[in-house]
Amino acid sequence: MDTKGNIENHSKIKLSIYEKYLKAYLSIMMRLYFTDIFIVEPFAGKGISNNGEEGSAIIAKNVITSISNSSNKNIHLVLNDIKKESYVDLIKNLKPDGNRVLCFNKDANEFINDVLSKADHKTKTNHLFFIDPWGYTQLRGDTYQNIFKAKRLDILIFIPINHIYRFLIKEENSEQLKPIAGFLNDMGIAEEDARKCQDEMSFVNEIKKAFTKKADTDYVYYKELKNTKSNNKYALFFLTKHILGAEKFLEALVKIKEKDLFENTISDEDLPFIENIHKNKSLTNCELYEYGILHGLLPKKVTAILNSYEKDNKITVMPMPEVSNRKKGNFYISYKNKEKPKIKIVFK
Repeated sequence: MDTKGNIENHSKIKLSIYEKYLKAYLSIMMRLYFTDIFIVEPFAGKGISNNGEEGSAIIAKNVITSISNSSNKNIHLVLNDIKKESYVDLIKNLKPDGNRVLCFNKDANEFINDVLSKADHKTKTNHLFFIDPWGYTQLRGDTYQNIFKAKRLDILIFIPINHIYRFLIKEENSEQLKPIAGFLNDMGIAEEDARKCQDEMSFVNEIKKAFTKKADTDYVYYKELKNTKSNNKYALFFLTKHILGAEKFLEALVKIKEKDLFENTISDEDLPFIENIHKNKSLTNCELYEYGILHGLLPKKVTAILNSYEKDNKITVMPMPEVSNRKKGNFYISYKNKEKPKIKIVFK
């Protein structure tokens, strides 16, 4: 939101990604063994902007309502805002019912740790945390550590890159930006090392590396967004420990219209994937699916690359004994085929 409490264009894109991912995320959860699913926002705000547009809390409630009506799963929207005024408006706009929608007025650290402590005792629950900008520096290092080590938890975190980068290069050093130093320290990013980054996007990759290490997962992605009015850059990070969750987030990015994005940092990065697979003499369809997701490429894109290779006679496709009548162009790159190899691809 801007200083007047209105939702700006880059925030609309962020919310669109959030909505699309939430729909995909919940569609997955409906098919798994989880009995309770929690969507958690520690910095929920009022739910509706000052110009009447729906915020993330309202969007989440609408998605949950549409899915819950056709499911026997328990989906809970757990919201919090430390500002009393925002909390009062949140209750007014969301109308909590004590079960499906819950609202709290707590310090974000206390709120998050309360949610996580209850989650630890339940094995059939899954949590999705959505952390909006300006809230990320309000969380203590131990709170981040508890989030990262939690099981059955995915994270979306929106970070204003310009503010951090200006702080690092001493272009801006106001009292308001000092919490950034604490955030960097909590992430294990030394200020001295961060200042060696030549530009903002190289710094974004440093944050990605830190998240990967802290959360102990290779499934960390980001989408860069830009505020065209102020020229500020933001990064929406996604962290998960499950490959299917990663695939669904990548699908949500693809569904966003290209003209609405500042820079597509996912689907343009084919080269690292191609270099990686060529380090191997041969790979199965299972390995290629995982390599693709790790490099931000959906099965459709991996299939297109392999199809081009097959047409140019750069690979030999060897079906497993139990696979008969394999059609040209079918490489079995999908989540449902990730457990048992169906083909081996030999690179020439």
